[in-house]
Amino acid sequence: MRHFDPDDVWTDRPELDPYQRPDTTGRLRAQLLRQYEGMTLNQVLPGRAAHNDHGSCHRISGYQRGALVRCTRTRAKTDLHSALELVPGIRDRMHERLADQGYQSLEDLQGHPRFGGDSARICELLSSGNTGELMNLLAERLSSSDPLVLRLAGFYRDSEFAFLDLETMGLFGGQPVVLAGIARPCRSNTIRFDQFLARDFPDEAALVAEVCRILDRTKVLVTYNGRSFDVPFLEQRAAFYGIAFPDIPVHFDLLHFCRRTWKHELDSCSLRSIEQNVLRLTRDQDLPGELVPEFYQDFLRTRNFGLLKPIVEHNHQDIISLVSVFSSLVQHWFEDTE
Repeated sequence: MRHFDPDDVWTDRPELDPYQRPDTTGRLRAQLLRQYEGMTLNQVLPGRAAHNDHGSCHRISGYQRGALVRCTRTRAKTDLHSALELVPGIRDRMHERLADQGYQSLEDLQGHPRFGGDSARICELLSSGNTGELMNLLAERLSSSDPLVLRLAGFYRDSEFAFLDLETMGLFGGQPVVLAGIARPCRSNTIRFDQFLARDFPDEAALVAEVCRILDRTKVLVTYNGRSFDVPFLEQRAAFYGIAFPDIPVHFDLLHFCRRTWKHELDSCSLRSIEQNVLRLTRDQDLPGELVPEFYQDFLRTRNFGLLKPIVEHNHQDIISLVSVFSSLVQHWFEDTE
């Protein structure tokens, strides 16, 4: 079974020295100021400028060993065809009664005098691969976090997935995005990551435009609490700059799947808790997300690019962990995976 090692990374930049372990945020800040004093952005966080009609921002790119675990298209169709409960009027007792009468799939049910019409409509959605309507149907009839929803991933290629995480200057609308990270599965068991960094607030428009450009080619978006935060936040910032926000057919918000899967086993279903208790991953040094605005403001005041480094590394680990959490959920609920 394919997997990835979050510590096996290579990029187009030289390896950076790991942090010492400061006891406090103040010590971390002081250490960064000393270590990176007088260094340029490319010396601290090598990358290149990303230019578009809205200006430019700093782009950091690289590859990491890894692979996305999901089911095949054939198995996705088979399992969804077996879900008679997708038809209005069918619940557990009716499902059992129909099974006793020989109705084992939605295809069988197309000849039923009561349920035939709805069954035929759902079969057509499955045949055409209309995942948008299937997602709505699954959410309406089952739940948006039902494990069967994850089967929709089988209708897409790995290259059509994007794993997104934002770092912002606040939790509420009107605050700028200062960093956006996107991870995308590639060939040869690799994950490509792209991070778009605002070197100052005027860079945000170009940052948002670059993210929307990538998402415009995306069929499946994966986030953690993205339905409540990342996506509406990004949509609002795009609207502010007059940038069209893409229509993405499928959005998996992993927070809701994780709560359904592990809420009785874990005290918290935060991404950090899932990393530690499910992925068995411990971050040696991590800047809490709530300190991103403070560190970014300190960077603007001092122009010491070292203060951006823990923000970028925090975001990088978030997007890589999203791939692993998605794969762990699939492995938890289904035995057959690619």
